[in-house]
Amino acid sequence: MTSKFLQLAMVVAGAALTLGSVSACSDDSTATAPITSNPVTTTSMYSTQPSSAGESSGASAAPTSGSATQNGQSAAPGSALPATAPDPSTGVPQSFPGPNGQQVGAKGQAYLATLKTQKVTFMGDTDNSVALTMAEYVCNERRKGTDPVTVKAFVTASVGPGTKTVAEANSKADKVIKAADEHYC
Repeated sequence: MTSKFLQLAMVVAGAALTLGSVSACSDDSTATAPITSNPVTTTSMYSTQPSSAGESSGASAAPTSGSATQNGQSAAPGSALPATAPDPSTGVPQSFPGPNGQQVGAKGQAYLATLKTQKVTFMGDTDNSVALTMAEYVCNERRKGTDPVTVKAFVTASVGPGTKTVAEANSKADKVIKAADEHYC
């Protein structure tokens, strides 16, 4: 009789735990609760058309002719984003660590010319600093005896953002490594 009582107690305890865990996950979850009471809105950064909400309230999403942009220049109505190019007259501060407009040597010029003829570019590398850094990296790793697969993986990762396929990234990485070996190291 005691064993039947223990079996019944185990079944009741199991049912209580099951019901407790199910009721704890009921509709009292905070996964869908809003973080704030402010309504969430989305906008498109490139849209020049006023949103439907702006049309109904009479507000316009286009800037007025007298409004100022971040540069202090006025934007024409319906124009696209303001120009955000850096000011070319801005120089590097004297106390800034690092190169201050160093001239590229003959081996760097040859390396960069080879990359240019092979149409190898690094995304966002307007001053060739990334390309020259990759040449330095390849040469330093060659002197250390680093595994060529590791070197290629690093160079592929650096040239990859400017490519459309993995095969194109691998091909450009091979060209960077070969140009560095032949002209820079």
